[in-house]
Amino acid sequence: MRLKTILAGLLMLAVGLAATLVAIVKSTDFNAYKDLIAAQVKSATGRDLVLAGNVELGISLTPTLSINQVTFRNADWGTEPAMLKFDKLQAEIQLLPLLSNEIVINKIVLSDADVLLETNAEGVGNWVMTTGGQSGSAPLPHVGQVQIERLKIRYHEGESGFSRELNIDSLTAKTTGPGAPIDLALKAAMAGETLTLEGQIGALRQFTQGPLPLELKGSVNTVAFTIDGQIADPAQFEGIDVDLSLASDSQVKFGEFKLPGTGPYRVAGHLTGAKGQYKLSTASGRVGDSDFTGDLAYSRGEARPLIDLKLASTHLNSKDFGLEPVLSGPDNGPKDGRAFSAEPWDIPQLNMLDADVIWTAQEFSHGPYPLKNASIELHLRDGKLTLTNVTGNLVDGRFSAGGTLDTMQSPAPLVARMRADDVAAAPLLETMGLAGVLQAKNANLEVEVAGPASSLRNLLGGANGNVLFETGAGRLQNDFVRLLFANLFSVISVGGSGDASAVNCLVTRFDIKNGVATSRGLVLDTPGATVLGSGNIDLRNERLDLHLDTQSKQINLANLAVPMNVGGSLSKPSVTPDAIGTVENTAGFATRAANFATFGALEAVTGLGQSQDLGPNPCRTALDAGQKAGKSATPAEKIKNGAGQVIEGVGDGAGQVIEGVGDGAKKIGKETGKALESIGDGINNIFGN
Repeated sequence: MRLKTILAGLLMLAVGLAATLVAIVKSTDFNAYKDLIAAQVKSATGRDLVLAGNVELGISLTPTLSINQVTFRNADWGTEPAMLKFDKLQAEIQLLPLLSNEIVINKIVLSDADVLLETNAEGVGNWVMTTGGQSGSAPLPHVGQVQIERLKIRYHEGESGFSRELNIDSLTAKTTGPGAPIDLALKAAMAGETLTLEGQIGALRQFTQGPLPLELKGSVNTVAFTIDGQIADPAQFEGIDVDLSLASDSQVKFGEFKLPGTGPYRVAGHLTGAKGQYKLSTASGRVGDSDFTGDLAYSRGEARPLIDLKLASTHLNSKDFGLEPVLSGPDNGPKDGRAFSAEPWDIPQLNMLDADVIWTAQEFSHGPYPLKNASIELHLRDGKLTLTNVTGNLVDGRFSAGGTLDTMQSPAPLVARMRADDVAAAPLLETMGLAGVLQAKNANLEVEVAGPASSLRNLLGGANGNVLFETGAGRLQNDFVRLLFANLFSVISVGGSGDASAVNCLVTRFDIKNGVATSRGLVLDTPGATVLGSGNIDLRNERLDLHLDTQSKQINLANLAVPMNVGGSLSKPSVTPDAIGTVENTAGFATRAANFATFGALEAVTGLGQSQDLGPNPCRTALDAGQKAGKSATPAEKIKNGAGQVIEGVGDGAGQVIEGVGDGAKKIGKETGKALESIGDGINNIFGN
């Protein structure tokens, strides 16, 4: 009975004390303590706290304190008066810990808040508090849970001017006790992008004292990410040391910026850095079917960010980065009857960032033929893209390219250069978008061209530069080229018996000025004939104005070749015989026919006898000899004259042969004009002119 009485007395005492506490709390005007609270905050932080609204208390076992219209002052150097403003704050406070001068808050609910986080020119953050002129931190209560609704966080760097704004729809943070890690769940928006975040971070004191551990996962729009590591000095946001992974299965966009290609994207590595300088080391990832490993660095420059990539790939495909190869052929050309497409090129201004890229790949694909052991180096500064080089092995040869593109001008001026050595002709031409023209081994190409990069038609129409192309034995494949030469050879060969599409060698050089390509010589040799070409191609209007001096390799003078004029458009060329050229050049043709009879093959073009070394490309030997021959009216005549200079040692033998055919040559010359009419009709039928 005695124990029962004692327990009943204790219960009555507890109820009485509780009732007394409730009565005291209810009778207390907490607004009278606003100045005291503000003074305590001032003492702890060195900043003013303004409680403009009423302080209200909800009575329960854990009373709820509500405060409206609260402002916390910014640092003296801050760009705005307030660091924090919110309309309403509710806090559930435990009473008993107050007796031991501890503040334990079960839950804080914050709504409609605006937080400004900024640094000054020295990099000091406004979240660094001071007391009595000494650096310090405010004494922090234990908070079990924080729930935030409608919070705007603005961030600004005084050093660089960099600014960002984060709008939080909802944020929940929970912890099990003082010094325990915090569990996070966040849903927010930044620059119009949706952000979600969940995971665990360090205790509240570690935000100011560091290091702050992080174990998070989340997403920004379509990009999922994970972060695992720590920040050594979170107050200064320095000493980042985390493992980072990013992944997206679709195209990635951030405002106006979007990553090239359509995905999927994968990247993982170790992120370190401080003060706007960050590096992702030992990175690995994929873009589409392209893989890569290496280092990625980011620095926040004065005008724009700088990205530095040093990467290596096993397989790298330009399609994965939105760079489609140029297609050629009748099904892919323009539909307006022109040869060059007028479809506009969409070239955005690339001034949102600067970049330095060095990328190597065991296999780089841009079109049907991959570049093996490729190396790519490019730089982007102030919107001007410089491709220092692209090098690698193309089929069995070597390929290199480079150039510049200034995207800040309209139209963007393009300068491009390309070189190929000992590359098979078909892969080389198809890589350039000229599929199905020629099959040959050991082709060489040198191209340098500059023009406005608004469309292919405008680029070539305003182009300046030069082109050299040469190849050895092969076969013409393109229908137009085969008609232009093969059927011509059939006309000038005995009975058309030769393989008219076969080529022994080919070399051509063009200088391009203001969209007009002028020949500096063309030599084409086939089993049935040799062609020396001159003239120009108007790339602006796609018009041809070429002259071809042709010579049959048959000694029968009745089968002399006919000089040809090639005119019309690139899409519809016309070929007509040159009557004047035929009459005037008959005697020369007879002499060269004798040379063919004596020396065979290409001696009449090169001027070299059988005992001479024709070099790897006899056509180039002929062209070089012609250019050294002195002043002549046309490149074709220079080649012929050069051949004549070289042939001094064989002149006597040629003269003896000519003596037996001279009279016949004169007679044939008189009849040539009549023969041209029928030959011209036949050629017009062939070319549809």
